[in-house]
Amino acid sequence: MKKPVLAVLGVAGACVACCTIPLAIPLFGGAAALGLTSWLGAKFQIGLELLVLVVMVSMAVLVWGAMVWTRRRRAKSCGREPSSGTACAVSPDAEGCGCAPR
Repeated sequence: MKKPVLAVLGVAGACVACCTIPLAIPLFGGAAALGLTSWLGAKFQIGLELLVLVVMVSMAVLVWGAMVWTRRRRAKSCGREPSSGTACAVSPDAEGCGCAPR
């Protein structure tokens, strides 16, 4: 094969790995949630209004839990260390910190 063809195949493979797969994961998750919701509605004869309410509450709890978890994780990695002058004293594992070296 020629080099330009290999380059095009490499770029196409990178696009698939970088863009398509991360975009497909939420779609599959949403399809699974929709399937579970419709199964619950059919199995337990629950009305659509109640199912929508349950889904909205569970999503709110999930988002709130993710925010709390992220804050706690960031607080652990960005410990308050005294810094001298303008230089930041940051441990190597504090990559999520705004003070971490870039």
